[in-house]
Amino acid sequence: MGTIINKMKVVKKLQLTILVAMLLGFKTSISQTRIEESKFVSIKSLYHIVDTIKTKDKTSLTLTVSWMDSVIEIRKTTIVKYDLVEMRKFGRDPAFVPKPEDTIRFKDLRKTFSQNCHSYALEKYFVHQNISDNALFTEWTSLTENKYMERILSTSFQKMSTFNTKRRKCKDCFFSAGTIIVFRNKWNSPIHTVYYDGKFHSKYGGWAAKAESHIQSILKVYWDTKVIEEYRLDYGKVRDFISVSH
Repeated sequence: MGTIINKMKVVKKLQLTILVAMLLGFKTSISQTRIEESKFVSIKSLYHIVDTIKTKDKTSLTLTVSWMDSVIEIRKTTIVKYDLVEMRKFGRDPAFVPKPEDTIRFKDLRKTFSQNCHSYALEKYFVHQNISDNALFTEWTSLTENKYMERILSTSFQKMSTFNTKRRKCKDCFFSAGTIIVFRNKWNSPIHTVYYDGKFHSKYGGWAAKAESHIQSILKVYWDTKVIEEYRLDYGKVRDFISVSH
């Protein structure tokens, strides 16, 4: 009987040793991940501008950007001042004189239209991740096509979860704070992107940004959404890219 008890004690001690080793290994893994994340504090190491072209209206620039292992295109607004000559041409009235509120409204609209949902969501994401030197995704920039958001997601983000929508509803949707939420249509195109931190920080085209409490509010606008996906920055991809390119 004593022999059996001793054997049981040995087994329990061995199990405890294994458990402690596993926990220490897990803790080390978490610590290593945090160290890797903390080392990445700027997105400047992920891109460089290849080309810059002034748009026809001369109020913005089209930037061709090498983003990690892909190429994206961004429009950057550079002029927001009221163009009296252009407005007189537009209204076909060479004597037109705007009121002060007209010029203010014009500048506000120009600023609001300067950023689209993809740029806004990425800007919010990087700010809340304490990743600085973000001169690429600002209130003055827009991704010119949805496909460029797709390239950013595929090269530098990791998909965390996927949900199907039905009749403009997503009853089973559950998201973690500090993530990018992507809305896709039946062609799988990312038609809308928001930043989620407990609320859905969304920008609808030429409308001012707002924080929605319920995803249904967004689905009413993007009614053709078929799939909703949740993403986080993939620090493994980022680390590998930086180690190879530098």
